[in-house]
Amino acid sequence: MTAPAHARHTKRQLIVETAERLFAEHGYDATSTARIAHEAGVPSGLVFYHFATKLELLLAIVQERPAPSEVLRTAARGRTVRRRLRRIVDTMAQQLEDDRATRIIVFREAQGRPEIASRAAELFEEAAVTVAEVLAGADDIVDDPARVRTAAELVVSRVFLDTVALGQDDTPAKRHAAVIDLLAESLTRPAAPHGVRPQN
Repeated sequence: MTAPAHARHTKRQLIVETAERLFAEHGYDATSTARIAHEAGVPSGLVFYHFATKLELLLAIVQERPAPSEVLRTAARGRTVRRRLRRIVDTMAQQLEDDRATRIIVFREAQGRPEIASRAAELFEEAAVTVAEVLAGADDIVDDPARVRTAAELVVSRVFLDTVALGQDDTPAKRHAAVIDLLAESLTRPAAPHGVRPQN
């Protein structure tokens, strides 16, 4: 008798989650599919029923994460560049912390696995595009798409590198306050002429 579809999906997800934890803790090469199956509480053959190879399982972990754009678009609240930058930094840092195991895996395995490096590049590009779009919607943004795009890449790079160093105090926005101020000054239109009140 065949198991219901939802049961098969549950077992697959359990395998993915167990592999993610073990790959983050011990590394991809040091983790066998037998250990993944054992800790997931499933037969070894079930791992290969869902994934043809261990590398396919690794790719599933990296590829099936929520897209950065889904989370970063929530940072569009706030009318000014500065407020949006603060929200972007906090939102990105929280997402990276929530996906800490995947981040560790990508950072470690991208060095020698082109498939992981390629996926990491795709995620960076998507995040940079989304951050640029969120910034472009601010009321006081400069009319300079190239500058906005460069700022977006700097924000994504800075926050990702910051999350590699764990145990830091303060909120992400406070840790990156100087960068936020610098970028906000670079991206904000000049103040309105004297006597004309700018919109907030």
